Amino acid sequence: MSEANLDSTHNRLTRTAFVTIGATAGFRSLLQEVVTPKFLTTLKSLDFTDLVVQCGPDLEYFETIRPDHSQKSYGVKITSFSYAPDLKKYFAQASRGNDEDGGRDCGVIISHAGSGSIIGALEFDSKLVTVPNPELMDNHQLEIAEDMESKGFLVHGTLGSVAEAVEKIDTLTLRKWPPGPSPGSSYQKGGLWEAINELMPQSS
Repeated sequence: MSEANLDSTHNRLTRTAFVTIGATAGFRSLLQEVVTPKFLTTLKSLDFTDLVVQCGPDLEYFETIRPDHSQKSYGVKITSFSYAPDLKKYFAQASRGNDEDGGRDCGVIISHAGSGSIIGALEFDSKLVTVPNPELMDNHQLEIAEDMESKGFLVHGTLGSVAEAVEKIDTLTLRKWPPGPSPGSSYQKGGLWEAINELMPQSS
């Protein structure tokens, strides 16, 4: 088993929180929150071992605020990057390991509420917290996050309370994606699925 999949010091499962803010717009307020003592101690209390952060255009900024080796990261390993052509490997890192890579426990994905990131994350065996970016103009992220939470697919997180959202989702059993079609479903024509594609077709 590789070192990446096993915490050799404690000989226990790794557990990853993956944060993604998307490919275009910055989201510094979320980046700030996920390196606060409150958030890091919450991760530690829930047995998370790793925090991976996709920073978009704000990688240099994130490097100035993240705990370094001389500061306390509360036992959570923090890594960061700006962009990636495909986030699937990071979504997988925050999911439960299978028989081949069983050294990994089910983690959490914390994402801005862009439709592409939501749908991409829901394809994995993980738990999703979406945090709408209030700084965006013509922002439909709040609408999407609230609707998807009401249907049991994710937890809608808010700035200032992301740690609480992670604690909440850790206790929940969420619906699997994609939902099966049913008469009158919101995923029929005119429902949420169509709304996501119309409102945010290029969001990632």
